[in-house]
Amino acid sequence: MAICFEGQRFELRADETVLEGIERHGSSLPAFCRRGVCQACLVRAKSGAVPAAAQRGLKDGLRQQSLFLACLCQPSGDLEVERIDGGAAWATRVERVERLSEQVLRVLLTAPDGFSHRAGQFIQLERSDGLMRAYSIASLPGGPLELHVERLPGGAMSRWVETATGAPLTLRGPFGECFYLPDEPERPLCLAGTGTGLAPLLGVLRAAIAARHRGPIQLHHGSRQRGGLYLWAELEALARDAPQLELAGSVLEEPARSEPGEGDERIAVRRLDDALLGSNVAWSEARVYLCGNYDFVRRLQKRAYLAGASLARIHADAFVAPGARVAPGAQA
Repeated sequence: MAICFEGQRFELRADETVLEGIERHGSSLPAFCRRGVCQACLVRAKSGAVPAAAQRGLKDGLRQQSLFLACLCQPSGDLEVERIDGGAAWATRVERVERLSEQVLRVLLTAPDGFSHRAGQFIQLERSDGLMRAYSIASLPGGPLELHVERLPGGAMSRWVETATGAPLTLRGPFGECFYLPDEPERPLCLAGTGTGLAPLLGVLRAAIAARHRGPIQLHHGSRQRGGLYLWAELEALARDAPQLELAGSVLEEPARSEPGEGDERIAVRRLDDALLGSNVAWSEARVYLCGNYDFVRRLQKRAYLAGASLARIHADAFVAPGARVAPGAQA
């Protein structure tokens, strides 16, 4: 199958998606989860038939405009593809890098003039050599963009950014629907995430508190070890100022006696899934935000829905490690 994109015409390899083909030929599209969850890689088919699998989860209005997800698309015939607005590039730089834990960095970027975002959305960062990664914004508009970056073993971007203060970057976005809706001040909010999935949840939480949200808010953060529950002191400070906020931490390993927070009754050795489903969330009324590990997010989406949550009020921000290969036909 031949793909036409921005003046290039090329053949897709066997089992290759449109996104992979575009990247192999030197171009790029915003792409975060690469599994059809974040919908950042939406493109339009100017001509050709789009397979139904590439439009899975899209609203009818998007389907009718011939939009589809490049990360899921393996066409059965030729396609002419065009980008849609949303990939605007902005110049930024690294203002400051702070260590939040052994594994997590807080990276503050200059907010470009004219750039608009909602706390909890994500952006795609591009280095001068073309390396790209996506990160969620934990900060409210009006100041530097706060990102939480996990220090991955051999991570090309995460290891580089540790000493990148002052370095220029290009950002694209913002993308995603993981943000606070201010016209529902009484609605229960349920926020749950693993690892640096805390970043978009913190953005949503900060926005809710700033808007004087009155409904109950639950925030569940999970990690393998107690040290992975970073920023716990900041969350406690938010809870002191917002009595409607309930915090819950879940770890898979018993904490060492020397670990900060050991003995905190809000932190228990349990699966985050079990903690969340065993909580007093009013599922039929709640707006739910699930962020972090892909398998966790997809599993919790299903379990929250079966518990009574409306699919229209479940917002997912799933992370897939760079280079992870996912079959387009896999259930998303």
